[in-house]
Amino acid sequence: MGLTRRKDGWYVEFRVVDDDKVLSLSPGGAIGRMKRWKTGTDNKTMARQQEAMIKTDLMKGKITSERSKSVTFSQWAETYLQLEEVKSLRSYKDRVETVRYQLIPFFGRKELQDITAEDIESYRAQRKLRNGKQPALQTINNDHTMLKHMLSVADRKGLVQTNVAKKVRMPDPKNERDRVLTNEEWERLVEGASPHIKPILSIAYHVGMRLSEILKLTWDRVDLEAGFIKLGNRDTKTRDSRRVPMTLDIKGTLRELAKVKSLLTNRVFLYKGRAVGEIKTAVKTAIKRAGIHDFRFHDLRHCAATNLRRANVDPVTAMKILGHKSDKMHRRYNNVCDADLLQAVSQLNTLITPAQFLVPAKNVSR
Repeated sequence: MGLTRRKDGWYVEFRVVDDDKVLSLSPGGAIGRMKRWKTGTDNKTMARQQEAMIKTDLMKGKITSERSKSVTFSQWAETYLQLEEVKSLRSYKDRVETVRYQLIPFFGRKELQDITAEDIESYRAQRKLRNGKQPALQTINNDHTMLKHMLSVADRKGLVQTNVAKKVRMPDPKNERDRVLTNEEWERLVEGASPHIKPILSIAYHVGMRLSEILKLTWDRVDLEAGFIKLGNRDTKTRDSRRVPMTLDIKGTLRELAKVKSLLTNRVFLYKGRAVGEIKTAVKTAIKRAGIHDFRFHDLRHCAATNLRRANVDPVTAMKILGHKSDKMHRRYNNVCDADLLQAVSQLNTLITPAQFLVPAKNVSR
């Protein structure tokens, strides 16, 4: 209690009592809650002066209660969902569903600033799917991440003193996948796929474009002469533009599709003359026909990352093609199997000459 030093300067802390009208200094510091004020200075003398002023105001009842201007979680949630910075998020649709059908029912009536770390732990413990079943740990973590962002924005707007969601640990779901198709599995998948999704599968497998990037691809983004798919800021998950080079297979496929463009839409991938909107069922059918197990569409990005490495494409270039922003993420998508390890040893063997092998001394004749 009193003056404390932190990385960004000096802070004043007092235990206070809140009667919903004003804050007052706790008698003897035995009751109430700890309240912190940022002095905004690195000078200890000036910070001491502010400490004295705040203490005097508390004793005189001049500091207005935060409860008088507080809002409920439900009120803030609806305001949050209407913010432009939130509506521009690619995850906005999922965010609306989670906030309205999961977070508001649990936290709705609580005052925003009264939410505690214990409340968030309780939410994590009781979280259920709509069918009543236990959700995956990653689903709970996704909710937690959204809640952290909500409270972070509220903190910036002065509605809470601290983001308590940051104080609650999110366990690692250990759900990293490393499923990569063999050449034979890939051929079976393409063979079993419906004609309208074969080009989509091919682009994902060869250059690792995300499903949303592929389905929303328009002809103005395709440069067949230069051999690039040019994605803009709004086209990618990371909001970073990137140029994706075409393989010969992709270029040939897009040339064929260009011959049957629709007059109704500028989208590249069509089904019965209309833009393809969903391929979940078609992909499941193709996987079933191919007899492939433990595989999902997004695993094709893992295939692309692994194939780029096997083709000796340097990591920086591979990250540019795939749209990875960190080495950690790129390594996560890169699978190293036993065949790769054996190939590494084989390459090592070619560099080592027989003369370099050492013969044990006991085997050497005098």
